[in-house]
Amino acid sequence: MEMPRKAFFATPQEAEAAFYEARARGDIEAMMAVWGDEDDIICALAGCPRASGYEEVRDAWRRVFAGTRVDVRVINAQIMQGVLQSIHSLNEQCSAAGDRASRPLLIVTNVYLRGPLGWHMVLHHASAAPAAQETAGPPKILH
Repeated sequence: MEMPRKAFFATPQEAEAAFYEARARGDIEAMMAVWGDEDDIICALAGCPRASGYEEVRDAWRRVFAGTRVDVRVINAQIMQGVLQSIHSLNEQCSAAGDRASRPLLIVTNVYLRGPLGWHMVLHHASAAPAAQETAGPPKILH
């Protein structure tokens, strides 16, 4: 499979915004343009097996986009950024039309690397948070 043309993201925050925009639209090409094309990229979606490598990650998102459309709100972002790597720890509050009960808050780690084509995602890991979890606060950026 041919890899999509990579977008240039000047900052990891631009890459993260593009990641959540692609997710909201269910746009697989835009989603994969955010990801690095290295064989060692990893995506571990909550309740799903770990996907490793470009093709597995693409297939994992294809399955997500084929399901029920889910709205995602990012809260409690903490960013640890260096010259070549940025680690984003955050929570995702997910909801879908017709939900009778609230979905569990997700604890998420997104990792971005800087390369010749700007910043791209190399890891997305999400897991269900324990029942009592903070849900507010401004983003914290650590350098």
